[in-house]
Amino acid sequence: GISRPHCVAVIAQLGGGAMGLLDTYLGLYNLGCMAGWAYALFLAVGSLARTGGDLTRVWADASAPAELAQWAMLLEIVHALTGAVRSPVFTVFLQVMSRIVALGVVVVCPEVRTQWSCGLMLLSWSLVEVPRYAFYLNALLSPKGSEGTLYPVFWLRYSLFYLLYPTGITGECATMLAACSTASLAGALPGGWAVFLIKANLALYLPGSPFMYLNMVKNRKSAFKKRYPPPEKPKPAEKGTQFPPDGKGGRSTTVAGKQVIEAAVRGCGSEAAGKAADKIGKEKNWRFNYNKHYMAMVRLGCDSPSAALSCARAGLAWMNENMVFIAPSGETGPFHKVVSKTTGKFETGVVHGEGSISKLAYKVPYNGGWHPSSPKAPSAEAVLSGDALKAQAAAWAKRGIVEQDAADALCWTTDYFEQGKSLKGVYFVMVGAGSAMGPFPKLLEMGATVVAIDIPGCWGAGGPRPTWTLWKRLTETAKNSPGSIIFPVSKPQSACKDDEEMWSASGCDLMNQPGEIANWLVHWQSTIPADAKVVIGNYTYLDGDLHVKLALCADYCISKLCAARKSTTVAFLCTPTDIHVCTDEANAAAAKNYGSGLGSFGLEMAANLFSGGKMLVKNALKPVKSASGKVIHLVDGLSVAQGPNYGLAKRMQHWRACIAFEEGHAVSTMVAPSTATISVLSNKTFAWAYGGMPYFGYEVFKQETTNAVMAALLMHDALNVASTKNPKNRKTAGIDNTLELFRTQAVHGGLWRCAYKVDSIGEVSALIYFAGIASPVLMALAALTIGTTGFLSLMKQQ
Repeated sequence: GISRPHCVAVIAQLGGGAMGLLDTYLGLYNLGCMAGWAYALFLAVGSLARTGGDLTRVWADASAPAELAQWAMLLEIVHALTGAVRSPVFTVFLQVMSRIVALGVVVVCPEVRTQWSCGLMLLSWSLVEVPRYAFYLNALLSPKGSEGTLYPVFWLRYSLFYLLYPTGITGECATMLAACSTASLAGALPGGWAVFLIKANLALYLPGSPFMYLNMVKNRKSAFKKRYPPPEKPKPAEKGTQFPPDGKGGRSTTVAGKQVIEAAVRGCGSEAAGKAADKIGKEKNWRFNYNKHYMAMVRLGCDSPSAALSCARAGLAWMNENMVFIAPSGETGPFHKVVSKTTGKFETGVVHGEGSISKLAYKVPYNGGWHPSSPKAPSAEAVLSGDALKAQAAAWAKRGIVEQDAADALCWTTDYFEQGKSLKGVYFVMVGAGSAMGPFPKLLEMGATVVAIDIPGCWGAGGPRPTWTLWKRLTETAKNSPGSIIFPVSKPQSACKDDEEMWSASGCDLMNQPGEIANWLVHWQSTIPADAKVVIGNYTYLDGDLHVKLALCADYCISKLCAARKSTTVAFLCTPTDIHVCTDEANAAAAKNYGSGLGSFGLEMAANLFSGGKMLVKNALKPVKSASGKVIHLVDGLSVAQGPNYGLAKRMQHWRACIAFEEGHAVSTMVAPSTATISVLSNKTFAWAYGGMPYFGYEVFKQETTNAVMAALLMHDALNVASTKNPKNRKTAGIDNTLELFRTQAVHGGLWRCAYKVDSIGEVSALIYFAGIASPVLMALAALTIGTTGFLSLMKQQ
């Protein structure tokens, strides 16, 4: 928690003195707290020495400095909320308030001060806090920060909790439990409410204690790994797609990320765009402030159709001209220039399905939204089709989980297949065919031909996870369906002696072979009928800078196929956590919802105020009034935690969508809902937040449901000539600016109509989830309290 704050970056721009002032304050705070707890520990140890280890005397002898230091800990919540330290607000709040409640009990109930548990509590607190504050102080004074702290201080900070957290929690719980039988606590609030509240607080220890303990275990592992990292493996020779040199011997994604957005913003062409671009160039904390510049870029793009297109073209031009490609020959240069020289291509593999194409019905697996209490995937019987599916689409629209045009598109697809039709003769090129969020199995189920692009099957040969298993899954799925799969292979399919050899020869390396893949796609499309429907979509994802590289290479393939076949439809899945143009109705609903729920009790404003404007931020934004006078509403779902690389990769998809739509290509791009994928749920914090989000009107979709719903919308856009995603219908759809394309057919899961920005409800959602877990215990305690009170009243009357 001692890193310099990202929320006070503006202070840093004022000069070293201002930042030094903050460090000085934090240093004095940590020194004072350390001294207070050290004195309390000195007095506690002295008490134990004099009394032969009697814990019942400790509080009386050592409480004065301990109480002062403990009350001072409230400032740590303020530090986290304001960004003075980069610590998770939710975790800090739990740590501090659990102590404050326990301290308040001791202050209100003098009877418990002689309890052994009270002494154990004070002793545990002081033993933990002295090395903790010493660690923070040492880190502030060290040029290397936390990595430069003295090892004994470092070890104590991240090791003592193993023993002292359990003893401290035991002391706190036993002290509060003893207080519940005292006259002081019973009379502290009318009607015995103080006793009930303390018992309710004790109930929260059930979920809270394991969370805090495991959080410290995680922090310890991370701290030791950071301080003593494993020896770096020799870096392999650079090849394929790379970020440009940063002038300092590296390839900084931050430098490139700033420069491409600066170029895109400047491309908007207005005086305001020039000023906004200058601000990007001066930004000192891109990692945590990139979001405001992305918002400025979108608002500037909304000013006019030409601004949006110029922005998109400038952004992709920068990427193609400044990203680097290192060819196998060793030639190194601008990405597009070098890749365009590629002459090679792949062989073609084909596997035809053996399933029946008759009597197809569109089915969506659904057994409700995801929640920690209902995590299981829908069973084979839990599927919706026909009228039941259309009724669910209507219900989602009514609840604000999807927009009405998305529900209409889902119904259109349902009706299409009920007429006995199929996807036979329709080709879907999937870049990232094996993606968990992609429509691969659903397309095959409905009879489509999928042109699958994914990683080479030769990777990991002989290891525990050979990648040929991916191609085994894809080809066997196709074989058991009424559809077909076409895929690149490194040698003729006829030369493979068996399936395993074919799987190993399948696939391609997108980041190192974008030219070969594009050439193969252009050649392949020339072998099918000129009037055949072809759709190409990017479904790739990797962490960090790799996501940007994949996005660039996929964009190259998409642009080449679109140039070769003018009727090609382009497809993307938009993340809900981005900045989009939204419908007027969604914006009005978000504005209306603001102030309900938490707000009706005044908690909305309180949470926002005490968090320094971070929590429960209003979702309904001020609209953009374009140069033509048109009012355009935006929704800011951008999650800063996802990072600027993720933001750039998704923005590149937006840029390509805008350009392709303007050039006459249908573009099936719509917002997908928050989905409980394995990768997301592996982060417990996200899972807890997901658990509380239904309170705010969200439905978190299960992966199987998302896949089927989004595939249905993709099919609608490919087949329905009246789709709003077809540029021939842009006037009817009211799409003057290509950025308005993203307001159509949104399946946002409730994000657009929520009262608060999604990036501001995480901690509150997690708290709501934990409160829900504890509610049965709280209800039982309430019933017990009411019953006991009634019984005692009856006894008194007798």
